Order: sequence, then structure tokens, then C-alpha cells
Amino acid sequence: MTVLTLIERTTLRSIKLISSAAILIVAAQSALAQSASWQRIVPAGESFTVMMPTQAVESSRLIPLGDKGFIHERVFYSLSAGKRFMVASFVKTTADRVPDLSNFNSFASAIDKSLRGREPQAILSFDHDLASASGQAKQYRLALGEYPGVVRLLETDKAFYALVVVGADENNSDTQKFFSSLVAGEPNAVNEESNVIVDSPANAAELERVRSAMQPEPWPRSGSPIMGGVLNGKAVTLVVPKYPREARKAHESGQVTVQVLIDEQGFVIWAKATEGSENLREVAVEAARRSRFTPTRLMGQPIKVNGVIIYNFVAQ
Repeated sequence: MTVLTLIERTTLRSIKLISSAAILIVAAQSALAQSASWQRIVPAGESFTVMMPTQAVESSRLIPLGDKGFIHERVFYSLSAGKRFMVASFVKTTADRVPDLSNFNSFASAIDKSLRGREPQAILSFDHDLASASGQAKQYRLALGEYPGVVRLLETDKAFYALVVVGADENNSDTQKFFSSLVAGEPNAVNEESNVIVDSPANAAELERVRSAMQPEPWPRSGSPIMGGVLNGKAVTLVVPKYPREARKAHESGQVTVQVLIDEQGFVIWAKATEGSENLREVAVEAARRSRFTPTRLMGQPIKVNGVIIYNFVAQ
């Protein structure tokens, strides 16, 4: 064997080793980047935080519950790598109001029933009980059409929680990370770092993307905000708009109607002037956005309200 051949073989081995090391480094960096991309979801007004692989999209859903028909619920979604992650909280009530939300066994039974008789067919099979310091907890296997999934139901002193993964089973590392990350506590304050895309007309495109994604939803029926009519009298704080300089020049007056969407905590999350002078609309919308309202509940659960605020401007 010549010296040149030995050198060539040594060089080839070195190249292979370097290539293998590079592949391992890239794989490790990819895994770290994927892990680092997970977001801490802090929905305003909700009493929990949870980790999801992307920002969560909030949707209002109608969930069948016992003999009471449907209840409106905020459901938070994240779509990633062929999987749909979901979480929803249910405020506990008394047995005379909503029996299915008065104790854990009734809640678990109601969630099971809510998944039946829908398309694609959903089958929920009990897997095992879970240890929990705050209350009862159970895990279920889910089959939603052709997709596997897993459901975890939890209880705290004030609420029930449903965590759902569609597109993976309980052994998947992302499923385990999602389930183990839920932390229940005091209601979250309004926070710009919530990592939640709220359910409002301004986010219609992103909401539609989530609704039409491949992985099916357990509860696909959308729930619309209730209609509240004229909301001036329901305001905790109704901000008075400043009379604008442009309107002052023309001595403009009259009413401006602002359509608003109020979230579950009483904050205005969307506002648009629909009637009134163009010179008066901008300040009316600004005032509406800064106003605060009494939170509304339906069957014990927080719900969004759609309505209008009417401002009367006097010429100055």
C-alpha cells in the first residue's frame, strides 16, 4: 500500500467523521430550536397557563352539554407538525344551574357525550386515572375519524379543564410536554405577552386557517357572541371622547354609533364606527376602545358580547 493511498483513506475517514458530526450538530440545533419555539400561553381572564408549540388561536365554540343544549366556551388551539393542541376551561357551577358542571364525574360524562353523534365519528375510551393534588383527573384515548388522539380532564376547586391532542397519542413527547405544562391559579391579567390571537373580526384570516386545517376539531360548531344592543348603560367606565379640532371648524354635532366586541373580562377588543360624521368617528372609536364593561356570563360561563355604543356630540 502506497503512502498516497494511506493519506487518501485517512482523508476520506476524516471527511466522513466531519460530515457525521455536522449532521448531529444540525439535528441537535433543530431539536433545540423546536423546543425553544414553544410559547407560554397566558389567556386574559383565564385561570391557567399552558405551553403550546405556537401562539394559540382563541375560538368561541358551542359544546353540547347535557339537557341544557349548548354552552359557549373559549377554546385555545395550536397547530404544529401535523398535530392539533387544544385547551378549554369550564367554570364550576351549582347542580341547580348546570348539573354537568357541578362535579367531576358529571363533567367527564358530559364531555364523552359531547363527542358522540358528530362527523367525523369520535370515540372516547377511558385509559387511566391520574394523580392530582387539586382534584380528580382522568386520561382518555381519542379516535377522531382517522386521527388518533388523547384527552386529559382535570379538576381544580373552581374549574374543570379539558386538554386535547389530535394527531398523536399519549406517548408522543409533544403530547407529554403539553399535558404536563398546565398550571392553574389566579385569573390572568390583561397582558400583551399572552401569546393568544383573540377571536375578533381583525383576526378572521388566522381563525379561518385554524378552522379549515386538516386535523379535525372535537367541537367544530362556532359560537357567536350574544347581542347586547346599546351598551352605554352597561359600562363600568364609559370614556367620553374629546371633541376634535376638525369638527370644531365646521361646528359639527350629532350621534356617532360605534359597533364593539367585548371580551369575557369586559374589555373592548374590537371597535368600528358605523354611523355619524367622519370627523367625529375616530375619537369615538378611540373612546370606545378605552371603555370597560361588566363581564357577561351565560349558564355560568364567560361570554363575548356584540353591541353598540352611541356617542352624542354637541357643536363647539
